[in-house]
Amino acid sequence: MKLLLPLILTLSIAGCATPETKKPSDSEQVAGLQTMCKDSDLAIKARQAKSSLYTRLGEKEKIRTLSTNLFMTHSNNKQIGHMFTHLEKGPFVDNVTDFLVIGTGGGGKYSGRNMEVAHKHLKITNADFLSAGGDVQNVMKNLNYGENEIQEVICALVAFVPVVVIK
Repeated sequence: MKLLLPLILTLSIAGCATPETKKPSDSEQVAGLQTMCKDSDLAIKARQAKSSLYTRLGEKEKIRTLSTNLFMTHSNNKQIGHMFTHLEKGPFVDNVTDFLVIGTGGGGKYSGRNMEVAHKHLKITNADFLSAGGDVQNVMKNLNYGENEIQEVICALVAFVPVVVIK
């Protein structure tokens, strides 16, 4: 009886547990991000009307730090690191910094390639996109950005899914 009671309790608890839910596919996760960003659009615009994302990201100097950390993190990412082996750090950091500065409300001029041209040869999958987005989120958290700023940057990147992710 001493051995039977723990077995019965264990089986009872296991029987009451909710079944594991199926993990959404990569395309379902990307679609979920697109929906989340669409649903958050008004809140994002309201925040940006009060203060530009450029200002909230810390302007060019802190955006350069973000870009530098992204290069290092992407380069070490098992999923997408191979896409960075041929890239030089300096030009990548410069282009991403300029792209983010202009895209978040700062001034300047972006002289790099457009997103479609820059990414087409990489054959980026939804899994690659999600992995890169995870890097963005983690780097931004490590740099002490708030959830609103992280969401806004992620949503800005999600807007490029149609031109950077292979169909």
